[in-house]
Amino acid sequence: MRLIKNFLILLIIFSNTGFGKDFKELFVIYEPLNDPASIEKSINSSFNTMVFRLSGSESPSNIWKIINAGNARKDFISSYSIKNFDEKSFLQVNFDKDALIEVFKELKIPVVGNSRPVVLILMKVDSGSMDPYFITSYEIKNSIDELIQNAIFNYSNSRGIFIELPDIDLTDRFDLLKYEKLIDSKDFISSKYLSDKVVTIDLTKVGLNNWSVTGDVNNQYSNDEFYEDFFEDFDNYIESEIDMLLSKNAVDITKEELIKIHINNINTLLDYKESRRIIENMVGTIQMKIISFDTDEIGFEVRMLGGFKTLEKQITENSFFEIIQGSLNDKYLRLEYKQ
Repeated sequence: MRLIKNFLILLIIFSNTGFGKDFKELFVIYEPLNDPASIEKSINSSFNTMVFRLSGSESPSNIWKIINAGNARKDFISSYSIKNFDEKSFLQVNFDKDALIEVFKELKIPVVGNSRPVVLILMKVDSGSMDPYFITSYEIKNSIDELIQNAIFNYSNSRGIFIELPDIDLTDRFDLLKYEKLIDSKDFISSKYLSDKVVTIDLTKVGLNNWSVTGDVNNQYSNDEFYEDFFEDFDNYIESEIDMLLSKNAVDITKEELIKIHINNINTLLDYKESRRIIENMVGTIQMKIISFDTDEIGFEVRMLGGFKTLEKQITENSFFEIIQGSLNDKYLRLEYKQ
């Protein structure tokens, strides 16, 4: 199991990026730094995580494909620095998006865009020693809670995907627990929260030495081997779901198109810089230039990997823009910048 010991600290760091369907710090990795002398090791580890994120696959073959082609890990790093949070040190590594995309294209490694799926995990625990409850992101009632929290963060961090434990209010929690035989919990959560996938798992201790797990993971476990065996099944299930979801957001790196974008509500220099930065940081953006400028509107021509549909999807799932008008045939989008 790849569990992150400093989960709560790292969660604060990444929460500051503003979670949504658009992964805003896709090319920034925070790596725990236990010893300043181990910077080289942390850089290597952050590169591996970056390849996993961008390719949508945890296969180490992609890493070795890049290295064996004569590339050094440091070739893809634009900067790095040591950050301290709550007396813990982290290496913040900023990767060069263009350099990474170029080598991925050359080596025909699949690329996943900034649009990343959201997975909600509703996990109920009934240990017999206390009332049944749902695991949350902010509370620990049992040792398994922290293990689940850490595992979920690790999936999110290494794969660049949003996996969350929904924080259910008291009324909904009461209804789900009291009327569990009458309420479809998956449908209930889907109606309350936006997501691409809802996973439901119930962990129930039956007798002194056995656990019964039902839902999307379904098995019986002995008490002595429960943690190890359950987490192996849980890991296999979640990883397969991540692989499937990320494959749907793959960018066709063999296809390029020129697309014209007009953005309304650009009133200051800061608006211009920020709106341009957001589009330039999208995975498929190769080149971007200004083609027009008016009082509160600016026009760009963007060369985009994957073409019009890739750009449209990433903008649709970005919280900073709203699509006002678009044409697939004309390769044209009119957007409003939301400040």
